[in-house]
Amino acid sequence: MMMAKLRLIQANIALFAGTYPEARRLLDEVHASRDLTPEDVPQLLWLDAQVQDEPDERLRRLRTLIAQVPSTDPYAQMARQILNAEQEYAANLRAAQSTTLLSNRLAWLWLAVIVLVGGVLIGLTANGSQSNMPVSPTAPASAEPTVPVFADTSSALDPAAHTGRYPQGILQVTRVENASARVIAAQSGELLSPVDGARFYALHITFECRSGVCDQPPEADLALLLDDNTRIPPRGDLNLGGETGLTAVALGRVTTGWIIFEIPLISRAVALQVSARDRQAFDPLSISLQGAA
Repeated sequence: MMMAKLRLIQANIALFAGTYPEARRLLDEVHASRDLTPEDVPQLLWLDAQVQDEPDERLRRLRTLIAQVPSTDPYAQMARQILNAEQEYAANLRAAQSTTLLSNRLAWLWLAVIVLVGGVLIGLTANGSQSNMPVSPTAPASAEPTVPVFADTSSALDPAAHTGRYPQGILQVTRVENASARVIAAQSGELLSPVDGARFYALHITFECRSGVCDQPPEADLALLLDDNTRIPPRGDLNLGGETGLTAVALGRVTTGWIIFEIPLISRAVALQVSARDRQAFDPLSISLQGAA
């Protein structure tokens, strides 16, 4: 077996294990070797993209792969799937931000309607009290089942400024919902209220798997650091109404979802702390929430 092929196999194994420095070293040896064949180029371009820390650089290299490799090549097809997923995520994020703006405008519109209707009813009541005409009783309107409406009061964050990288993946905090009023029980779907003196604090996260198969994203332990140095773990038994949670993904794929904390009303969230489930895997890191709602 030629040295380049062997190094590509070793780099692929290192990437699967999450040891990116070793994968980069092996790929550098492949670039420096003289026995690289045209058949090896698609895999080399794919691995070059996957070992990049910066998402933009990784996507740029995937576009380069598509431009240089036939569309029928498996690596070109995988690169196209990732780029399509990235475009879909960006479009969904823009749509969510537009929906939040629309919801705020609708809230003000409904408030104006309520005030207007209230004024009309007061006027009718005043006029009715001055009249001696008998009023015919009206049959009560039949009650119709109501569908719960969950108001999205979250605020968008800059993902690039709220990013944490570790061997198992890349975690970004994209939205924050302080004092959320749409928290439900994960099992029953019942709308819940926090305990007296507390509030629900929700963070929307995006997780990109960077190590084999991530069947328990975000593949790390999370905690919310408060301004009194208290660390609060997320409530795994809670969801946000109308939202979905994180799902299992494989290397290079992205999943999104909400994590929910119950914190005191008087406390302020300072950072999201990320630590390894295996304490030897990586040093704990912190994603600042200073300035978030």
